[in-house]
Amino acid sequence: MNEFPFPFFGAGEAKYYMWAEVHVRFEREPTSYQRTAIESSCPGPLQDTIDWSEGRQLVVASGLFLHGALARAYPAKAGDEDYLGEDGWFYAAISRVERFNSAIESWLGYANDHCPVMMAYRGEDSDSGGTEFSRWHEWSVTQLPRLMPELEPILAESIATRQQTHATHMVRGVMSMARRSRAKTSPAPGSGAPMF
Repeated sequence: MNEFPFPFFGAGEAKYYMWAEVHVRFEREPTSYQRTAIESSCPGPLQDTIDWSEGRQLVVASGLFLHGALARAYPAKAGDEDYLGEDGWFYAAISRVERFNSAIESWLGYANDHCPVMMAYRGEDSDSGGTEFSRWHEWSVTQLPRLMPELEPILAESIATRQQTHATHMVRGVMSMARRSRAKTSPAPGSGAPMF
């Protein structure tokens, strides 16, 4: 049995600059009871925006002052201090950020227990230093061929309608992550090794 319940692109120790968002696509449309349970259990810093679309697509996001919300929501480990960056912005202690990342993964598991999750996505914030990807993310990238029959129509519809939806944003982000992963793991041209 697989140790990961569903693909989570962007899983790992994420760093954040101003804000955070997580996209979730469910296997089917959750019932109103399931939606309420999923929304109410969402980590507090991500409850500034809770937006359902297309029946089974959910995006949750923080406001622009994520680190202040993290400082209010999660205790810091002893000796781990909040700080002001060189840019003058307030940054929550690293242990607070780690607790937030853990809370996101726990919440996704809870959501999956209520309604099966097809996939989740958290983009990398390059302004903050990106994400130290976990094995869950690495495994998720290997699942992309299995997900493509579901994802291709989302992209095709966005091209046909010229509209960007939460689902489109998620799929484009996933594809970008997969390309970067492929670039890191691809053999040098002419080496004779198979391409990823």
